[in-house]
Amino acid sequence: MDSQGSGLSTPFGSCNQTWKGLLLLGLLLNIVVVFTSDLGLDTHVHMARGAEEERTGEARLPWGHTRPIDPMSSDPSYAPIVEEGWFEILPNGETRTHSFGLGLMLILCATSYLVFWKFFGHLAAISTTALISVHPTFIFATGRVFPEVAMAILGLMMTLPILYHRIESSWRGAIMSGLFSVIVMAGILQIKGISLHFSIIYGSLIAGWHILDSIDRVRILTRSPKHVAIVSSIGIGGITLLYGGLFGTGTIGVIGEYPERYAFALIIATLDAIGIYALFGMVLWPFLRSTIKNLGTIEDHSIATITGLIVGLSTVITIYIAALWTYEAALWNAKWPTVMWTMGNNGRYISMLMIPALLLIHLVAQVNPLSETQADPKSKKSALIIGVILILPISILTAVHGQTMWTDDAGEAMVNLGLNEGEDFLFVSDATLGMHWLYTFRIEVDPDGENNIIGHWRAPDSGWMEDLNRNDPLPNRGDLKNVQFIVLSPQIENIPDGWTTVEQGEVPWMNGGGTWRVLGQS
Repeated sequence: MDSQGSGLSTPFGSCNQTWKGLLLLGLLLNIVVVFTSDLGLDTHVHMARGAEEERTGEARLPWGHTRPIDPMSSDPSYAPIVEEGWFEILPNGETRTHSFGLGLMLILCATSYLVFWKFFGHLAAISTTALISVHPTFIFATGRVFPEVAMAILGLMMTLPILYHRIESSWRGAIMSGLFSVIVMAGILQIKGISLHFSIIYGSLIAGWHILDSIDRVRILTRSPKHVAIVSSIGIGGITLLYGGLFGTGTIGVIGEYPERYAFALIIATLDAIGIYALFGMVLWPFLRSTIKNLGTIEDHSIATITGLIVGLSTVITIYIAALWTYEAALWNAKWPTVMWTMGNNGRYISMLMIPALLLIHLVAQVNPLSETQADPKSKKSALIIGVILILPISILTAVHGQTMWTDDAGEAMVNLGLNEGEDFLFVSDATLGMHWLYTFRIEVDPDGENNIIGHWRAPDSGWMEDLNRNDPLPNRGDLKNVQFIVLSPQIENIPDGWTTVEQGEVPWMNGGGTWRVLGQS
């Protein structure tokens, strides 16, 4: 399997020690980020939902949905139940959650090494695992305990049924490949909160696709990576865009509701996900041209299938990212197009395809020994070195800096000042991610929900001062009569009558800087 030599002293390629050193550095960075990073905003939201499910048996967000009906205000009564999601997988407590995130990363590295070692040898395995370990998205996800690492594990698992069929290319192999695909897709849908029934459709398509390859006259499609990529991209992309434009609701519905904004967002999302997070962040760009050239001449069913999988999912992910940006901008009434900068890290979703992409590069090299991989870069050694050097500062910064917050300090201050069981507080901040930031208070003020403390959120221009004095709340707004403390984000200067600053602190510069304040009744 390990056909490449190991005696060369080049910085990459056949130098085992260099790849081992890079892998150790990557593992160290993933350990460091666990201690330097707070949990991510989405993780706080998922943990709140999970704690509520454990306490009440219903997976509701206790302080209201993160997409409220009134875009300027929270409403604790509007909290739809969710059946599936990442919240069911996350453990309770900060320490256990951080440990879980690191454990997932170690599993990703271990499984990647084993798969690549089995099919391509040690050098391919160690070089692939090293690149995975220093990938900025995975370090980012490990510190914040986002699902990207788990999705990457499942992305690898998606290729295993295809590789199994490569070995056992019979009817039995096709059926087993389909059944395994059902299990893997069920895991992906579980994490994304989508009905698991769709996994049966996916598994049936995989099995049917393999069976179709047994028919001679259709092999011009099933064994052509070029044709499969074209059909996959145009077919899946066209159907998704058409459905969103004509029948879609919610996130995907913005395709028809805001077509001009969406078209612009789609261009930026393509550059963000494919250009920055995939080609640059995964160090795929040195091998892009040669791999695409070889894919145009190869006739191989497994390679064609993995190519279609990568292209199809890349298309769907990019379309979804653009829709998410457009939808959230409308929901928050955020400035366009600067909101895309705020949500630019959504390009990280493409990371689930990193291992399938590296696997494809190695499969192509198996068929065409002149093709280049990171294990044997040939003429691409310099480009590979440059690619790794370019991402390392980002990886190191991600690990050393981590996620920063200030709401934990404000939450602790309220508890110390006497926020008691059954009382409420109000958080005033910009609408962009305002509800997500609200849930970062929960781990400090009422992590298990046992104290029945309710957090409310208002946008600065929502008329929140008037809401404080209303006997009856406005429709789709929570009742603020029981508010004991108010937390003001930086740049919010107005203080309502009868309230005074009782605590304040500085916001980290990565969160915009400035001074937060806690107000109490005077």
